[in-house]
Amino acid sequence: MTSTLTTRFLRLAAGTAAAALLAVPGLSAAADGYPNHAIRLIVPFAAGGGTDIMARIIAQDVGKELGQTIVVENRPGAGGGIGAAFVGQSKPDGYTLLVGSTGTHGANQFLYSKLPYDPVKDFTPISVLVTFDNVVVVPESSKVHTLKELVDLAKKNPGKLNYGVTTVGSSSHLAVEKFKRDADIQAAAVPYNGAGQATTDLLAGRLDFMLDLVGTQQPNIKAGKVRPLATTDLKRNAVLPDVPTIAESGYPGFSAVGWIGLFGPANLPPAVVDTLYKAIDKVYKTPEFQATMRARSFDIAHMPPAEFTRFLADERAKWGAVVRDANIKLD
Repeated sequence: MTSTLTTRFLRLAAGTAAAALLAVPGLSAAADGYPNHAIRLIVPFAAGGGTDIMARIIAQDVGKELGQTIVVENRPGAGGGIGAAFVGQSKPDGYTLLVGSTGTHGANQFLYSKLPYDPVKDFTPISVLVTFDNVVVVPESSKVHTLKELVDLAKKNPGKLNYGVTTVGSSSHLAVEKFKRDADIQAAAVPYNGAGQATTDLLAGRLDFMLDLVGTQQPNIKAGKVRPLATTDLKRNAVLPDVPTIAESGYPGFSAVGWIGLFGPANLPPAVVDTLYKAIDKVYKTPEFQATMRARSFDIAHMPPAEFTRFLADERAKWGAVVRDANIKLD
């Protein structure tokens, strides 16, 4: 599947890569001796979720390209705020990096009255890493078989259905809140620090439904443990070609595609940024890596740092509007 968002990434990256690299002073200079020891990659979410899985795959392959180990470290909590703040306050030497997300760098500043980090001033954007689709799922034991049936059930029982929020402020959380608004339904959110426990409760029937990454739920869907009702991109997901989109299911134009990107602390040396981006670029061009990521329903997409910076400004504007329209506040 190539989502609308991914298509935009690829088009922008192809047309502006050379210009963006030249636009940043010193970006073409080689990083002197970098990296000469292991790099810490902070994932601000719990182990076992889609972001964590993706980060470990990329860390392994990009680490090989760099000739150093990239150690993934989970620092979950506060919608990604704990891990993001840790990296934002770290030494800008390229040895402590962050896997940021739609939440940490697109929506959290609007969801929380006060953040322990500034998503703009505290970070150096390096590149988008992947984009991804989400899927609405119910436990196999549920009598609900379509999105319409879920909406009808919620309207007959306002506020009585519950749903799992794998990470507060994540793209899947925002997507389900947007869907609730568009469908005019009420349901109770049950927050978790990652997809693992949320999925456990869903399988046990303690949750009525959940919206989560396709890649995370794909094994459960294949095993018949959960039932997919709809996906969140405008186009059907290649991994779930028989599952309709929310847009197809009565909500034209509905789209909620998330992304994950790589960040360093503010004032990261341009030569370090260049080294990291070039390693990502090389790895992403290999058929083996592409096959691995797409098998998990991640759409690989990367863009030069300058273009990524502009993209982030657009994302903040978009998600800020969604949060304001839905009147979502997390504190």
